[in-house]
Amino acid sequence: MTQQVYVPARVGLMDLLMTNGTQFVIPAYQRNYTWQYNKEVKLLIDDIKRVLKGECDRHFIGIMICLDRPISAMMRERSVIDGQQRLTTIFLLLYAVKYLMIENGMEADANMLENQYLINPYDKTNRFKLKPLVSDDAVYQKIVNGDIDSIDEKDSNVYLNFVYIRNEISSLMNTYTINDILMTINKLYLVIVPVGEDDYPQKIFESINATGSKLTASDLIRNFLLMPIKGEKQDEYYEKYWKKLEELIDRDSKKLEAFFRFFIMAKKMMMVNKNAVYAAFTKWYEENVEEMKPEGIFKEIDIYAKCFYIIYKKDTSSLPSPLKQAIIEFRLLPSDMPAPMLMEFYRMYLEKNSEGKSLITNTQLADIFNVLNSYLLRRGLSGYPTSDITRYFPYLLKDVLNECNGNYSNIVDIFKKNLINRNKGKNQEMPDNKKLRERIINANMYNAISYLRIFFRKLESDKNPAPVDFNKLNIEHIMPQTPTKEWYDALGVDKETYEENLNRLGNLTFAAKVDNSKMSNKVWEYKNIILKSTMHLKMNYEIISKDKWLISDINERTEQLINEINRLYPYYEAKDAMIEKMPIFIDNDNYYAEAIFYPDNGSVEILQGSDVCPSGNNSELYPDVEEIRQYLIDEGIIVDTGNGMRFSQNYTFYSKRTNATALSMAAEVILHGSKNGWIMWRTKNGLPLSMIDGIKKGGD
Repeated sequence: MTQQVYVPARVGLMDLLMTNGTQFVIPAYQRNYTWQYNKEVKLLIDDIKRVLKGECDRHFIGIMICLDRPISAMMRERSVIDGQQRLTTIFLLLYAVKYLMIENGMEADANMLENQYLINPYDKTNRFKLKPLVSDDAVYQKIVNGDIDSIDEKDSNVYLNFVYIRNEISSLMNTYTINDILMTINKLYLVIVPVGEDDYPQKIFESINATGSKLTASDLIRNFLLMPIKGEKQDEYYEKYWKKLEELIDRDSKKLEAFFRFFIMAKKMMMVNKNAVYAAFTKWYEENVEEMKPEGIFKEIDIYAKCFYIIYKKDTSSLPSPLKQAIIEFRLLPSDMPAPMLMEFYRMYLEKNSEGKSLITNTQLADIFNVLNSYLLRRGLSGYPTSDITRYFPYLLKDVLNECNGNYSNIVDIFKKNLINRNKGKNQEMPDNKKLRERIINANMYNAISYLRIFFRKLESDKNPAPVDFNKLNIEHIMPQTPTKEWYDALGVDKETYEENLNRLGNLTFAAKVDNSKMSNKVWEYKNIILKSTMHLKMNYEIISKDKWLISDINERTEQLINEINRLYPYYEAKDAMIEKMPIFIDNDNYYAEAIFYPDNGSVEILQGSDVCPSGNNSELYPDVEEIRQYLIDEGIIVDTGNGMRFSQNYTFYSKRTNATALSMAAEVILHGSKNGWIMWRTKNGLPLSMIDGIKKGGD
């Protein structure tokens, strides 16, 4: 007997259900119906609306895998291995249409819909085309039998989704006919993958649904891209594109899934959650496939895969010198968050304009990497949480490219402006030299050991012609973690002071792993001898020149190393000419203040000599203002001149919130009280800022 061959097929939703003599069965081992009306079901309805409005001709909604087997000469069963959530929702959709037909006096049409799509009219045993899960059956059967009013489980997803769908379709009927809606539903299609008993369907189900073995977004994307391609062309595309993709990225589907997430974030220039990668990709595909064609989509993926491979994996020996070193240093940083942005920038470096030149040069690209390296390293050493920038880089990419507007001659300064200048005072800020020192000077730097290792590595390599094998080096405490009485006596400190200084930057250094074990917690004389045995480490020259090791040495070395961080990982800012500045002033009775407003990040720089109104008798009414004022007085920034309170130096106020300004905060500190900065601050022409066109009027 010839074995039946099962071929995947693309099919519209109505066509899928039209064939009589078929029953779809949701097996008992499947999960319960979990789709929610305000999430997955809403997306399905939104897809229908898009097609109805003509925004696209067809819309792919996913894959369904079924065990296809005959149960009689006239009937066949399709046991759903994957896709039961989608299929159940499709049936709820058609029952909603049936109810609306009846409500609108279209009983004949309702009967035709039922006989063609919802039931097998000639088979009493397998009458209904969907046999749902037992756990969902009671509510579903009441919908099937027209007993909606008797449903008590009104928190059931089946019931809630049915009501939501019926209301949405009813609303659409104000504009479209039932026939329009049904024709549109058929334009939503899926790929049905039938399998036979010989295909070990249980193993297929387990590989899809078992914990830790679910189909990843990359698996779904591969099927989505390759299944529609016919015949030998499918094999050709697999060899030419998908296999090459696996070679560049990885055969591991999770790693491929991560790449596709970065890819779609680069294309959409927005954050995409891990569980939305497949949906975002298919939407992007449908928006672009008509222009790019399927092979163009594959080629686009291939370009970004090459960029990812070069940035993260490729041997750097063939790269241009400045770019080579920048990428080597970037790879040391424990972060893949910037991947979407860097892939796009690298694509621009590879792409040629009409004159055959790269859109951006290798020097520009290297500069972008170097700025980013400093940004990440300084934040890491300063203890800034990575959560503040996890979602940031796709939007940074969008801001930079929008501001470039096709002219990339100043892309590095535009990058600095958007990454650094615009984020001053915000959660995404790059700590300047002052903030870096404040956060590092007395900090437990052993907590930032991964970033510290990167810094020590660069410090040791800087202007050092001798090669160093960093794999043989550890970060070691000079004063040991477990001190003896001899150490306390040698330093002349108590236990509390010892512990306060133990993990400071100045007490940490590189030492060979073999030396690490020998150094142990010995007194300084012995530790110094051991360090002298590793003379190849130039960063230890000054340490081993000392006769003893004191807290004052830790203080001195900490300051020196902070200066080295600032030198090797500088604080970058855009050129002054790139920054928009607006002189503003407040003239209120006897109090006059001048400032510079920076629209790019909403900051306000109060100029030296600006007046400050006294608090008077209402200080308790504005505790937040009083707290800021007291801080500025304690720091000597606001002083009593004898002729009133004034700013003794320039001081900048920043807004913590995105798309907000510090105008009101600055005005409140100067004038004391609740003030609207957009009204209080005026331009050199005397107009309040609220009346100036071209300034984004964000909140304060």
